[in-house]
Amino acid sequence: MTQPDPFDRPGTTPTPRRRRPAFAGPRDEIDLPPLDQLAPTLDPPWSKEDTDTPDRTAAYHHPDGHRIGLRIQSRGLAIQTWITAGPDLPPIPDGTDIEQAEAQAANDARLQPGRTWHAVLTTHTSKALAADLAALVRERLLPALTNKPRGMPAPAPPARIGQPDTAPQKEGTQK
Repeated sequence: MTQPDPFDRPGTTPTPRRRRPAFAGPRDEIDLPPLDQLAPTLDPPWSKEDTDTPDRTAAYHHPDGHRIGLRIQSRGLAIQTWITAGPDLPPIPDGTDIEQAEAQAANDARLQPGRTWHAVLTTHTSKALAADLAALVRERLLPALTNKPRGMPAPAPPARIGQPDTAPQKEGTQK
């Protein structure tokens, strides 16, 4: 014998979903130029690929199989970037044990084949979006191929606006 479903009563309707109140205003959205105008120009052997949505995505390819991707996230609040290592590591050369150990250590420090490293650029805090995006690609993504990132340092804490400075003040000079 089956129990009747307490929620399946005739004459009842499900509760309607709540709507955003009119006083809440529109959701945050940033109007960005197309990504193909913001995307940095990388030096050869990197080449830019054509994408289906050049206004929202950009992709780069390296002959060694490395790939870089850029994508504007919804509402334009951030640009997601990533780099994927190619399928092969540099070969370990013949030589002394020390040379081979150094080459193996260099390979171990790299982003491993097929692995991806991501970084995000928040667009609402950027003053020069194209320059900041180029710097992020050159200074954070490309170095990840040769020196695998272990994480990003924590940002500095925000300034305590309107509150007195509680740090002890020292008089004189330090030696």
